[in-house]
Amino acid sequence: LNQPITAKVDVYSYGVVILEMVKGIRLSNWATDDGDEQEAELTKCVRIIKRKIQQGEESWMEDIVDTRLQGKYSRKQVATLIGVGISCVEEDRKKRPTMASVVQTLLECDEYTTLPQ
Repeated sequence: LNQPITAKVDVYSYGVVILEMVKGIRLSNWATDDGDEQEAELTKCVRIIKRKIQQGEESWMEDIVDTRLQGKYSRKQVATLIGVGISCVEEDRKKRPTMASVVQTLLECDEYTTLPQ
């Protein structure tokens, strides 16, 4: 909050927006009370997602994606969105992608438009 606005801060914010869209709720609804708790909830959520992916859990995506979609989404697109979101909120700002690489990834993701039948 007390740091200057930089491209890496913008990327972080964009990552938060992506994760909010996938989850279907605002970050402010992930936790109650002050911003520190919200940050902790985001960090916790990202850690859980990373662990589930690494462990090869099958249901990790269904645990994250907005239930209002009722499973009607491209798993490949969601996996890409979540991957981008997670990389954008990386704690070490030096490890965050550039906005140009985020845009490129999302444009490539747009090619996966086939929804499951």
